[in-house]
Amino acid sequence: MAAEKPTKRNDPTSQLARGELVHAEVKPLDLSGIPSVIAGIIAWAVAFVVVLIFRDELKKDGLEWWLWVTVAGFGLGLIGLVYCRRRWAAIQAGHRSAIED
Repeated sequence: MAAEKPTKRNDPTSQLARGELVHAEVKPLDLSGIPSVIAGIIAWAVAFVVVLIFRDELKKDGLEWWLWVTVAGFGLGLIGLVYCRRRWAAIQAGHRSAIED
């Protein structure tokens, strides 16, 4: 019987080890984080309106606290927005590195 030739592994880790896969340099799309935080604030505001619409049913089920969760999410988003704006201003002014965090 002839010895079987070992098969070449095709999983990504093996391909990377053999130099067949190359990682592309990909820069982050959003260094400031501001658009992401604004999207989150909008999502919490929409959730607040939805919960407000169903407030009576939630109160009946003892889940009225969901309303306060949306308020807290919105408020914390505003705090995050202030933080991101200050951080981005510091990066733009050259006082802080964009990769420091």
